Amino acid sequence: MALPGSDRAQRNSRVLSDLYEEYYDRVARYTATRIGNLDLAQDLAGEVFLRAVESLGDIERRGVPPQTWIFRVAHNLVVDHDRRNALGQSVPLEEAIASVATLGPHGEMEQKLAMQAVYQAMEQLYPAQREVVSLRFMGELSSEETGVIMGRTSGAVRELQRTALRALWHFMIEQPQSEGAQTPEEHDG
Repeated sequence: MALPGSDRAQRNSRVLSDLYEEYYDRVARYTATRIGNLDLAQDLAGEVFLRAVESLGDIERRGVPPQTWIFRVAHNLVVDHDRRNALGQSVPLEEAIASVATLGPHGEMEQKLAMQAVYQAMEQLYPAQREVVSLRFMGELSSEETGVIMGRTSGAVRELQRTALRALWHFMIEQPQSEGAQTPEEHDG
């Protein structure tokens, strides 16, 4: 004879397992890009799912999509971390977004240089711009889901994303050229 609530416990366990399988990597990437420390990002991602274990009933009663709730918790944990540790990034972004492909030494170096450029450019964005880029591209959330997490409309998220991407373009492409950097032809000639 099954114990009362054992069916619910098994169902909750399956739901949490499915959520973990589907969202853990995305949550870890999101937190890693926000705090710059892969180990701590994985700890925070784990904390998100511990909180999900404690709050699954509340999530279901509120009718909030689980993905939105999970990223909202991740966002809050990152904000709490930032408040406690105002020192900034401690691990380069390329380590936070580790590639699964084997690129070889030349390809790895190119990827590291490219990721370092992205990291440096993202550091120049306003905090809300960094947040929207992290949620939309690392967390792979829609503008509506990002809006719920950030407390903005989806239109405001899209506009913020547009300005953030324009700023990234400026910091990565236009600004280095306008600072008097020599082109390879000028340097060699």
